[in-house]
Amino acid sequence: MKWYLDFGHGGKDSGAVGTYNTKESDVVLKIGMIIKENLEKHNQKVITTRQNDKYYSLDYRSKKANENKCDYFVSIHMNAATNKLAKGCEVWVYDEKSKVYTLSKNICTNLSKAINTLNRGVKVSKKFSVLRKTKMPALLIEIDFISNPSVESNLSLEKYIKDISSSISSTLLSFANNL
Repeated sequence: MKWYLDFGHGGKDSGAVGTYNTKESDVVLKIGMIIKENLEKHNQKVITTRQNDKYYSLDYRSKKANENKCDYFVSIHMNAATNKLAKGCEVWVYDEKSKVYTLSKNICTNLSKAINTLNRGVKVSKKFSVLRKTKMPALLIEIDFISNPSVESNLSLEKYIKDISSSISSTLLSFANNL
């Protein structure tokens, strides 16, 4: 199995920034690199957009995944809202017929339990460039709301980061092992 892991934002694009100045781009890079390591320990091939704090365009991300003929595309993000109390994980897919629709539901269920947050479910959108322009089944994970001060505070804890990474990794591996 060849996975494409896309760690949202990077470089000049920090993505969402929490109340305490935690950058989405830094958090998803840290989480993503642990997921990469976990998948590779189980003989999965992994291609990533970035391995440091560098900016890459949306077109670059989908083009690299397509050129590498990856089997699945997973984009990792933190959500944000003006409502500082907003919480929960959600996963976006291109359509309900996607081969990763059930995987997306499992990611939401497992992640919400692992970090004790609301399961906001699977959402469908044709607007996300990385879902639209990839040739392989793709999903976009919004782990939780970095704009929520308690979530942002938890992101500084190694155990919390590990719980997120382990939950996503184990769900992806379970999916791969059942194909």
